Amino acid sequence: MASILCYGDSLTWGGSPNGGRFPEHCRWPEMLNELLGPNYKVINFGLPGRTTIWDDPFNDGRNGARYVQSAMEIFGPVDLLIIMLGTNDLKRYFNASAYEAGKGVEQIIKKVRAPNDHQFPNPHIIIVAPPNILSPKGEAAEIFKGAVEKSRDFHKTYQKIAYQNDCIFVNAAGLLQPSPQDGVHLDTEGNSTLAAALCPIISDLIRS
Repeated sequence: MASILCYGDSLTWGGSPNGGRFPEHCRWPEMLNELLGPNYKVINFGLPGRTTIWDDPFNDGRNGARYVQSAMEIFGPVDLLIIMLGTNDLKRYFNASAYEAGKGVEQIIKKVRAPNDHQFPNPHIIIVAPPNILSPKGEAAEIFKGAVEKSRDFHKTYQKIAYQNDCIFVNAAGLLQPSPQDGVHLDTEGNSTLAAALCPIISDLIRS
C-alpha cells in the first residue's frame, strides 16, 4: 500500500470558511484517498496556522520545518509527501513574501531528505503552490493585510523551487480560488477540485 502524507495548514486540515472543520468527506486529502482507491493510504497531517519556517508568537508548534522530520518518522516510511504551505507565512507580523515562503518550503525539502535513523527511503515530493488569497474578511483582513498582492507570486517562486529540487509542481491558483466568504479557506468545491487534479499525477507517479 502506497503511503501519502499531506503536510499543510488549515487548507489541508479542512478549515471551513464559516469556521470550524469540514467533515472528513469534504477535505481534499480524504477525497483524494477515495479517488485513488484502497491501495493508497492518504494521511491528512494539516495543522491550522502552520508556516514553513516561522515560529508564530501567538500559536505554538506551527513551524513546519521544525516538525517535519518528526512527522516523517511518525508516519514513515512515506512514499509521497505533498507540501502545501505558505499562506500563513503572509500574515503581516511575519513580514515575509512569497519568496521567503518558497525558501521555507525548500528548507522543509532539505530536512525531509536528510539521513534518518530508520533508513527510510526519500519520498517523492509534490509542491503545491497555495491558492491566491482574495479579499480577507473580518479579523483575517487585519492579519493578512498586504497578503493579497504577495500571494500572486506563490506560483512563480514555488515552481522554481520545485524545479531546482527535483520535485513535482502543482499550482493550486491555476485550478481554484478560496471561498469569497473569507478569502482564504477552500469551500467543498475547492477541496474536490484539488483532489481531482492531484489524483492522476499520483497514479502516474506511484503505481499501486
